[in-house]
Amino acid sequence: MDENIVQGNPTKTFFIEMITRDISIKDAILDLLDNSIDGASRINPDDYSGLFIKITVNKDMFSVEDNCGGFSLETAKKYAFRFGRPDDALVIKNSVGRFGIGMKRALFKMGKEFEVESRTDADHFEIKVNVAEWRNKKRIVKQQDDTQVEIEDWDFRYENVDANNSNLDENGTFIKVSNLYDEVSGLFGTPTFISGLRSDIEKLLNFSLEKKIRITLNGESLAAKNIQIFNESSKPYYYEGLKDGVTIRVVAGLGEVGDPAKSGWYIYCNDRLVVEADRTELTGWGTLTVPRWHVNHVMFRGIVFMNSDETIKLPLTTTKKGIDDTSEVYKSALSIMREAVLTINTFLKKVAELGNGANDYRKLLDEQEEKITVVQMKSKVIAEVTPRIFTAPQIDPNLLAEKKDTVRIAYNVSKQSANVARDHSDSKNFKELGEYTFNYYLKMEELEDE
Repeated sequence: MDENIVQGNPTKTFFIEMITRDISIKDAILDLLDNSIDGASRINPDDYSGLFIKITVNKDMFSVEDNCGGFSLETAKKYAFRFGRPDDALVIKNSVGRFGIGMKRALFKMGKEFEVESRTDADHFEIKVNVAEWRNKKRIVKQQDDTQVEIEDWDFRYENVDANNSNLDENGTFIKVSNLYDEVSGLFGTPTFISGLRSDIEKLLNFSLEKKIRITLNGESLAAKNIQIFNESSKPYYYEGLKDGVTIRVVAGLGEVGDPAKSGWYIYCNDRLVVEADRTELTGWGTLTVPRWHVNHVMFRGIVFMNSDETIKLPLTTTKKGIDDTSEVYKSALSIMREAVLTINTFLKKVAELGNGANDYRKLLDEQEEKITVVQMKSKVIAEVTPRIFTAPQIDPNLLAEKKDTVRIAYNVSKQSANVARDHSDSKNFKELGEYTFNYYLKMEELEDE
């Protein structure tokens, strides 16, 4: 053995301490959920209906189960359980989660034992780890001079799973951490932590909830934000551009008035909602020629989508829960956001001039306008709209007076059925079809004179 060599081998303890040091438990859990969402996107990027993520958190254990396709044995061998990212690692486009460091640091941070089970069409396997045993595991290797030396064994062992002994009924992933560290167990047993975790998931994974994935936390379903913009007589402002490898789409318009807290800017980075209903200088309010947010802006809704194949190009903070406002990409988006506010503010000032009738008019618009969701806003073909133009609805005081004794009735049906009914009834549009079907109901039930 060469006595002039100074060993520079890393240790497992060093790696475990380094990868778990600067991340909160909530962020570690969200890293695991990002992997589930990536799986859902591979199954159907447009609609997550029928897919689920079940999260269980208590003082004794943590688990997450999904039916989002699972990951292959090859992925487990080459990437998911490797310390460090290989040069040939899989690139998951438009993702903020990557199987690998996020999964491992979550598992090592929470407890002393964990298991990961994955089921795909081709593979069904599990890896069970006792951290203390794994940390102490060694193996003998032969050196170039034929001497033997004991080194740390970094490998994990997997076992194939029999379907009868599986945690999974369909393709997906099951992860469980037990024998939790004391501080983690104490945290998981605190109602305020569970409430905060629920809020974080509902915010950051909102776009996936809007795509109809079902996420439960301790058996309770999480809710989407239901962010919508009017899209009938009022037409939203649209912009799309590219900056330093990031696609920027800005959509702004009018929304409901019932909850002022929903007014403001929403910013998504690769579908993760990192800024919600912001009304501060961060999103341009009260800067340059843009006014400070005021209750007169209660109807304003602005959505920013920033997407990149390479996560590092996005203007995210290190926790992936906020915007880096020093980023040139974000500065580019901000200039468009200011333009959108100024364009829509012209109309909002006219509404405010209605005085006592302003709120009645806002409610009337809310009742009569068709609405589009954030999922529809992102998928809208820009060629179908006039870019950087906001179409304001007509302000008609006479119409307001007429509508005081009317209500709006709305319901959802399949597009195919609606098209058939519209054509059969000779209706010009779906609004006219709605009036026709309501009058038809009154006639058939002999309610017209009641």
